[in-house]
Amino acid sequence: MLEIKSFNNLEQIKKAIELLKNDWYYFLWEFLREIDSENDELIIVLTLDWKNLTLTCIHSNREELPKISDIFYAAHLFENEIYDFYGKPTKQAKNHILRLHNHPKNYFPKRILGKAIVEKKQEYIFTKTDFDWEVKVQVWPIHAGIIPPGHFRFTVDWENTLNLDIQNGWVHRWVEQYFSLEKDLQKLLKTSWEIAWDSKVATQLSFAKIIEKSANLEISEITKLNRIIALELERIYNHLWTIWAIINDVWQWYILNWFLEIREEFLKLNKKVFSERLLWWIINFWKNNINLTEKTAKKILKTIEKNNDRFENLLKISIDSTWIYDRLSTTWIVFKETSETHSALWLWAKASWLKQDYREFDKDYKDFNFECILWENWDCFDRFNVRAEEIKQSFNIIKKSIKQLEKLWFTDKNKDFNIKLSDWYFIWRTEWHRWENLQLVYIENSEIKYYKFKDPSFVNWTLLEYAVLNNIIADFPVCNKSFDMSYSWFDV
Repeated sequence: MLEIKSFNNLEQIKKAIELLKNDWYYFLWEFLREIDSENDELIIVLTLDWKNLTLTCIHSNREELPKISDIFYAAHLFENEIYDFYGKPTKQAKNHILRLHNHPKNYFPKRILGKAIVEKKQEYIFTKTDFDWEVKVQVWPIHAGIIPPGHFRFTVDWENTLNLDIQNGWVHRWVEQYFSLEKDLQKLLKTSWEIAWDSKVATQLSFAKIIEKSANLEISEITKLNRIIALELERIYNHLWTIWAIINDVWQWYILNWFLEIREEFLKLNKKVFSERLLWWIINFWKNNINLTEKTAKKILKTIEKNNDRFENLLKISIDSTWIYDRLSTTWIVFKETSETHSALWLWAKASWLKQDYREFDKDYKDFNFECILWENWDCFDRFNVRAEEIKQSFNIIKKSIKQLEKLWFTDKNKDFNIKLSDWYFIWRTEWHRWENLQLVYIENSEIKYYKFKDPSFVNWTLLEYAVLNNIIADFPVCNKSFDMSYSWFDV
């Protein structure tokens, strides 16, 4: 459900947000849309009981924005992003630069129609501390392998971490701008799964749902069930990868490759059933490009049956291991209070006993008696266990989906339709292995004029700076894996 409230000026929208915070609304997004050479539109999205409330205000592009981070702390990242892309600062927050681009210092890549308020970008200011004996440890942007660039700067006192500065967003890929320029919806759907390699189904599904909702397209039960199965298979292979990486970083090699072997079984299954190991190009508007048959459904059930007991045994070995427990328990804690004040999303919240899983309210999941997986010790061990429990949950969701499909084989019929988009704001939230894949589209004259999306990593990276405090740098790899946050979502 999406409700839109428009305001006449920026002061009104800030006052409204203060009242909504008191009503327990949760902060999701803050965006800026350039309208013309004179005007911008501020877009802020809040949520309560999984109902989205979008607040908008059209204003002069010469006005500074109100400081929403005074109300919702997580908004400071979005304020910095708006500054970085549009050259438009917030009041009392002109030097908090989110990232460094390989761009001229006076270049604001999304300010096309109008002019930036500031003449020249400020450099990022690293946190300064007053300890004479501190040491700076830097992890520079170039990473080994295929990991996108990121910069971590630790301040340590011997083994104790005093501070961590994180900089992401070193490569801007112009994906969001492309969505407002390209008119071919099929090309845009393909582009959506190029954003991040591990969320092909989720990103496609969010965009397809927005277009279907705008065009008022009815989706068949077969298509819905096939989408659920593909989404849960994507969740399984991603969680298995992260579990493997956690075990690898605590040096328990006697067990880690067994998790990787189970993951490979599901990647091979994806290839057999959907023709793609990472489930590319399955989703389409109204109908999927590939649907299950009775034969391929049996292959899925056989793979789950084969690996279910193996997975349970591996989990028991892992959880019973004193070495693994010692390395993960009480390591890099994110307290519930910190998660709440930072508008934490996804597994951070679940491991801090915050009930957040959109599947619980998704109408497509209504027949599965879905329950959100929660743990309450806030540490790496809980984040490990949340993933493990979600894999088992996904096994059951897939089996129930296939059972429902048994009554529907071959009942779908092809039909022609024309996509005629309705003008308005459209938001869709798809629950995936990193929590919610959030996308917003503004449509005018049946064309996409504005497109924006965010991965929960965008907000959650700041929590990493809190979790690291009073821990040793040597634990950074395993803790970073337990968070499993995306770098590439900054570079869109």
